[in-house]
Amino acid sequence: MIGVLVMWLGMTGLQAFDTVILDPGHGAHDRGAAIGYVYEKHLALDTARRVEALLKKQGLKVIMTRSRDVFIPLQDRSAAGNRTGNAIFVSIHYNYNRGGSGAGAETYYHFTSSYTLAAYIQAYLVQRTKMTNRGVKSANFHVIRSTTKNPAVLVECGFVSNPSERARMLTGEFRARIAEGIAQGIVAYRKAD
Repeated sequence: MIGVLVMWLGMTGLQAFDTVILDPGHGAHDRGAAIGYVYEKHLALDTARRVEALLKKQGLKVIMTRSRDVFIPLQDRSAAGNRTGNAIFVSIHYNYNRGGSGAGAETYYHFTSSYTLAAYIQAYLVQRTKMTNRGVKSANFHVIRSTTKNPAVLVECGFVSNPSERARMLTGEFRARIAEGIAQGIVAYRKAD
């Protein structure tokens, strides 16, 4: 499946880049999705740090919108996405559904120029984690709508509200697999041009 996707996406003439702007969602008083003491803000930051380490090993420059538990307004996040040229913007989140029925990973884009990046990340994330593939979707989230200078995507790495996914995401091993999938998708997207 990834082979066919990569072959098709490889024909789209992607832009090379040398910087990845990672945006761990939420922070400080904004906990994001939460069940008990499991907060999206912590999961997103841990995952982004893991992605950062993997990308740096590949020789990419990484800028984090936050590297600790602080609140960053949405406009500051998208400003960070626009500040650096020759870059991509990846916002990392965990999902929530009332009733706990949601499952799987999904990746969002706003501008069609960001679709290919979203598709690469989604394919590798699902392959690495074996999570349900909820697909690549268009959305109007502020951080990807207002990041106009570079390709921008928002990744939802599973549902905090789903008891079995929550149990998995609480393990460092599973968050490492999520990070590997995101990083592999970014690297494959970069190499496809």
